Amino acid sequence: MAYITFEEFNNTGVEGLFLYPASVWSGFIPMVLFGLFVIVMMSTMFSQRRLSGKGDFKASFAVSGYFVTVIAFLMTLVDGLINSYTLGICVAIAIVGTILLMTSENQ
Repeated sequence: MAYITFEEFNNTGVEGLFLYPASVWSGFIPMVLFGLFVIVMMSTMFSQRRLSGKGDFKASFAVSGYFVTVIAFLMTLVDGLINSYTLGICVAIAIVGTILLMTSENQ
C-alpha cells in the first residue's frame, strides 16, 4: 500500500501538519492526546511535590483530564482531525478524574 506524500496531500499550514499523519495512521491524534495527558499529569504532580512536599495523583489526574478534554474539543474545529470515539474517551477520562477528585480525602 502506497502512502500519499505530504506534497500530494495538498494542505499547507498548521492543520496540514496534523491532518496528514492522522490520515495516514488513525492512532496519531490519540497518541498526541495521551502524550499531553501524561506530560500535564506528571508536571502538575511534581510541581505540587516541589511546592508542598507531597504530590496529589488524583488532583493531577483530574487537571490533566480537563486539559486534554479542552484540547480535544478544540481539535473538533478542524474537519477530520479527531473522531467522536476519541472525544468520548477524553470526556470519560475527565469524568473519572472528577469522581476521583471528589472522593479523595485529601484537602
